[in-house]
This record gives sequence, structure tokens and C-alpha cells, in this order.
Amino acid sequence: MPQEYINRRKLTEFGNMALIEEREELEGGNVALKLPGVRKGDLAARNVLPEVKVDCVRFSPSGQSWAAVTTEGLLVYALNKGIVFDPFQLSTEVTPRATRNLLHKEQNYGGALLMALKLNETSLIQEVLESVPYRDIELVIGSLPDEFALRTLQFVAKNVGTSQHIEFYLRWSNLLLTRMGQVDSLLDSQTLVTLHQNLNRKYEQLNKICDFNKYTLQVLKSLSISATKSTASEKVLKHHHGENGTKHDSDDENGLNGHVSSDDEDENEWMLIKQEARAANLAEPASSDEE
Repeated sequence: MPQEYINRRKLTEFGNMALIEEREELEGGNVALKLPGVRKGDLAARNVLPEVKVDCVRFSPSGQSWAAVTTEGLLVYALNKGIVFDPFQLSTEVTPRATRNLLHKEQNYGGALLMALKLNETSLIQEVLESVPYRDIELVIGSLPDEFALRTLQFVAKNVGTSQHIEFYLRWSNLLLTRMGQVDSLLDSQTLVTLHQNLNRKYEQLNKICDFNKYTLQVLKSLSISATKSTASEKVLKHHHGENGTKHDSDDENGLNGHVSSDDEDENEWMLIKQEARAANLAEPASSDEE
């Protein structure tokens, strides 16, 4: 017969508190009657831990995690805290390989996004989401059920603050809000607050970058204008020097021609003087004969 232990801390003036039954708020509820000397308790009271059946256990090649298939579901244990496996409406057909086959081979973007959301892996959801063509976003959103559209908006709200594809994620958020705003009690305030905060943070970052780039572009523009003016002035100076050179050459040619013409004039004047002298000499003997 098992030995019974009595805890002195539970001994009060009213007796042993360990022997007093504990009732819930409603009298006559689930009362746990613990019999003296019984360790396992009354199995009929349904206060025992359930038995969990394990069908399969698999370890990862790196030894950092292992998984077990049990009657309570798929249990994954890992040493890395960053790995979180939280599937949503998971089935045996939903795998990352099947998701990528739908995405790349069949180009079924809606089905691939549904599978990625069921697996609930951030990297896979981002890969599928960013592979959807810009013109097909509205069609993909129209094919999603309401609960999956909400989960897509939650993912977009988290990633819009860190992604480089700003216009792409704004297109997703705009169409998702337009689609889910027509359904009552579908949007939750937490998702809207997250989206608003990330968009404001992204706006502040871009505003600082644009202001800095605006003044930088003004400096570059002024430098380009000054460089253009300097090149234009150099061209004008070169053209002016070229005209002056041609003028000097023409003046030199004109100077030589001037010298030639002046020599001709001197010779002509010299010939006229000679002729006048001859005429004078001929006139003197004629005058002497008359006398």
C-alpha cells in the first residue's frame, strides 16, 4: 500500500486543505475528487494527460532540427530560432516544389500564391508574389478567397517598408484594399496600422533622398551650363582668330599688289618726264632758227 504524505503547509485550523475539493464557478461543475493514497487519480474524471501517438520522426541533415508526425499534428523542433513553420490549411499536395512548378512551368500565379500562403514561408511567398506580372496582379487578387487575400495584404504590409519594388507593392496594396474594402468585417485594424506606418517610413526615406538629389542635380546642371558656355566661347575665339588670320593674309597679298602698282606708276611718271624733256629740247633749236 503506497505511503501517504501530508504537507504541513496545507494544514490549517479548518483541516487539511489538500483534502478539500476544488469547484468551479458553477456549482456541480467538473470537480476533481482526489482520493487519499491514489497517485494516478481517477481516470473517469478525464483529468489525465492525453496519449500522443507518433507515426514518424525525421532529422535534418545538418542536425539542427527534427520533425515528428503525431496525432496532435506536425511538430518541428529546431535550434535556429529564425526557422518558424506555421502552415495554414496544409495538405499533402502542397509542397515548395509543387508551388514552383505551378509558378514557372504552368504560370498559374493564383494557385502558386495559394500554395505559398498555405506553407506560410516568407521567402516562398515573396518569390511567388514578385514573379506575378504587373498587368496580372488584379486577376490574381480576384481569384483569391477572402481569408487568403487578407493574409496577402498582411504580407504586403510587412514587406512594403523594406522592399526595393515600391511601385509594385503599392499596386498590390491598392488593389487588395479596393477588393477587401467592399467586404464587411474583413479588414483588421492591425494590418491597416502596419501598412500605414511602413508607408510613412518609406515616404520619409524617399523624401530625404529626393531632397538631397535635387540639390545635387542643381549643382550638376549649373556645372554643365558653365562647361557649355566655356566651350562655346572657345569656339567663338577660335573662329575669330581664324578670320583675323585670313584678313592678315589678304592684307599681305594686297600689300604686295600695292607695291607692284606703285612701281608701275613710278615708271609711267618717269616716262612722261622723259617725253617732256625731249619735247623741250626739240623746241629750243626751232626758236633759235627763227631769231
